[in-house]
Amino acid sequence: MGWTAVPASMEHLEQVTAFTGSLLEEAGCGENDRRLIQISVEELFTNIASYAYEGGQGMVYIECRIQRSGEGFKEVMICFQDQGIPYNPLEREDPDLTLPIEQRPVGGLGIYMVKQFMDQVDYEYKKGCNRTVITKRFRTAVLVPGGAKDV
Repeated sequence: MGWTAVPASMEHLEQVTAFTGSLLEEAGCGENDRRLIQISVEELFTNIASYAYEGGQGMVYIECRIQRSGEGFKEVMICFQDQGIPYNPLEREDPDLTLPIEQRPVGGLGIYMVKQFMDQVDYEYKKGCNRTVITKRFRTAVLVPGGAKDV
């Protein structure tokens, strides 16, 4: 459905979320699902921008595909690819949410949210590239003036 390539820096976060957000809205993704997907996009891009190139420069390639998935549903697949240091975010242990906040180690909550919000999260490192793919099925919303409305 669409792809973009941007430098892996926080200065490009808004460009990335605008790219995915416009495709989701155009596909009839309702506000609630769009919010969960956009939080996940923001988290994954932020991790790549912050850690993949260890202070150096590099690119992030983002592909977004949306297809029908049954009557009244669609499925979005968003793939993030970079040539930074190999890192599988899914290997990180989920945070212990029963601990008081001051006793929890820093980090890990963002990828935990992504795993909770998305239907599927996959990672592979192949031919020098990190590839993280998130997938979510959503009910198509009714389009009304001013944007999509959840049904």
